[in-house]
Amino acid sequence: MEGKSAKKISRRTFLKYGAAVTVGGISLGEWSIVRGETKRPILIGITSDASGNYADSGAAERRGMFMAIEEFNAKGGVLGRKIEYKFEDTETDPSAASRKAKRLIDRERVDFLIGGLSSGCANAISEVAQRTGIVYFNTNSSSDSVTNENCHRINFAVDANNHMFSYALGPWVAKNLGRRWYFVTHDYTWGKSGTADYRRILKAEGGEEVGEVLIPFGTRDFSAHLIKILAAKPEVVMTTVAGADLTALLEQVHEFGADKKVQFCFTLRDYPDVWGMGPDKNIGVFGITWYHKLDLPGVKDFVTRYQKRWPDASIPVPENVCYNGYIGIRELLRGVQRAGTTRNHEVIKALEGWTFADNMRHHPTTIRDFDHCFMQTMYIARGKPKEKMKDKTDLYEIIGIVKPEDAAVKKQDCKCKMEPYVNTPVYSLK
Repeated sequence: MEGKSAKKISRRTFLKYGAAVTVGGISLGEWSIVRGETKRPILIGITSDASGNYADSGAAERRGMFMAIEEFNAKGGVLGRKIEYKFEDTETDPSAASRKAKRLIDRERVDFLIGGLSSGCANAISEVAQRTGIVYFNTNSSSDSVTNENCHRINFAVDANNHMFSYALGPWVAKNLGRRWYFVTHDYTWGKSGTADYRRILKAEGGEEVGEVLIPFGTRDFSAHLIKILAAKPEVVMTTVAGADLTALLEQVHEFGADKKVQFCFTLRDYPDVWGMGPDKNIGVFGITWYHKLDLPGVKDFVTRYQKRWPDASIPVPENVCYNGYIGIRELLRGVQRAGTTRNHEVIKALEGWTFADNMRHHPTTIRDFDHCFMQTMYIARGKPKEKMKDKTDLYEIIGIVKPEDAAVKKQDCKCKMEPYVNTPVYSLK
């Protein structure tokens, strides 16, 4: 269904089936005649999973992206130009992500790229973007490599990276739950970088590693793994697994009663991964970056706007993945406004070092100039017991708040060697 316009397919159908469509207006070939406008719309290429391990999270991040675009358009767009977008399903497959990012740039002539759930996909898109010079906002992947050794001048990482998740959660776990750890690692870039961080933390805390199991994409039977884990008698199972694989793991940990025998901790927990399981299976301690029940300025209004825009959404509240999609689009377009142009070098300079406080979190967010990481508040949470839930969406209990500077990698330890501007191609469409 590639190339069909919003006139021919509803957004509800788009979210359900993940079709590649033009949304936010009519096709680019018609805009000047029908709208009577004198400026070409700003076209954003959305690279997001509609199939594969992160399909549910992909739908969630797109809801946030669409909200932000519609809110800008309701106020006249940016630089007097409406915002439109094209979408491609990255399929949780780096080769597909690379191919489709190139299609958005070469064929669709997009001004910017945004989206990312699998770190493998985000790295692949980032490489394509740097060769072209197009600014890319990686919204929801968390591998350290994206903002470390694989960083690029054009790449911005909206979500916290594994270092921030690990160094928020790991020291707390060592001090409160135990120092004898077993690692469960998703067998790709993100999972391995999380376990690598935990090994460094465990060594610093004087702890002991008692084993590790690698989990391939698409794993649904964890019974043999759980037997092996319990036999090792760890105090804590440190888990860096996400998406549909995490959902299956949580269900079987609960069925085995393994969570009654050992503490299960998770690098992060994306709300879409647990929404459909119910509170009984929402076990363990984990890291998060945002929660719709935070009692902070802007949160209730954001929830209200979401529910008005998406009354029939599969998840009735905005969650961390949706939040990142919204913030990613919002801050990208604000950067364009400050730059006064879509020319990539000026937009990048307008983003580097920018701090914003209207982020619905406890501390302001800063886009660091040396690795383009969004420095942000980190939260330690655990599954909330049913008797404490305020409503069916209240799945988390916040048990720790970590300042951005206490979790992020220090500049002197960062491996990012960003290209100079002179080596970054100029990208600007008229």
